[in-house]
Amino acid sequence: MAVSELEKAFGTLTEALNLTESEISEEIKVIQQQIEELKERIVELHGKQETLSHDRASISEMVNRYCDENGKPLEQK
Repeated sequence: MAVSELEKAFGTLTEALNLTESEISEEIKVIQQQIEELKERIVELHGKQETLSHDRASISEMVNRYCDENGKPLEQK
């Protein structure tokens, strides 16, 4: 193989590696953005979960206050 052919081959390999590297870098950026979006979603869902837990406790307190042990409404006096 002549020197110019080797230079062409190395040039082609370098271009391929650069392209692969830029594709990988772009994919990493996309994945990092998705991670940030998921973190935000997790925080949002934790808030909703806390609200639901509070609501469940409130409902349970009301049931205990206004129903007997069988879940039937207490007789009003």
